Amino acid sequence: MTTTDSDGGSASANSVVFALSRADIAIISVGCVAIGVALGFFLPAIGGFAARFPIPFGDIIEKLSAFDQPWVVVARPIIGAVLGIIAAFVICGMTTPLRIDDEGIVVGRQADHPLRISRASFSTAYFDGGELTILTEGGHQAFKGDVEGKKDDVAEAFRSRGYRWGEI
Repeated sequence: MTTTDSDGGSASANSVVFALSRADIAIISVGCVAIGVALGFFLPAIGGFAARFPIPFGDIIEKLSAFDQPWVVVARPIIGAVLGIIAAFVICGMTTPLRIDDEGIVVGRQADHPLRISRASFSTAYFDGGELTILTEGGHQAFKGDVEGKKDDVAEAFRSRGYRWGEI
């Protein structure tokens, strides 16, 4: 998701931020919780289906799905929802925001000591195997990893601000 600078950071008005929006986070959270509730609700059917195949932990899943006391029937979807919330936190926490502006580049969250690369020390950026790679003027790799945003949008953000963009 691409947004302009709105978090009160020290970036100029011409910055672009590639990060999950609140709507993206809400959709991921709702999806994870819904999947967790569905898995908890349908655990007996899943356990019966899993028992037909030689999968790892198939016996354990079948035994867990055999519990049919009323409190267990209610607890399974609740536990699934909690696990879904945890999964949503993990998924959203694994994303790496990227800010590109006229003064430099910031990779990571402000609260997590982000990597700051000034325009003077920047050499080039490119995607290598689906990961953004940023090199410094000495040819050292300052960053290589996944970032939010589509490849074409990230490349255009670098180019439109005068940063050197390379293709491999």
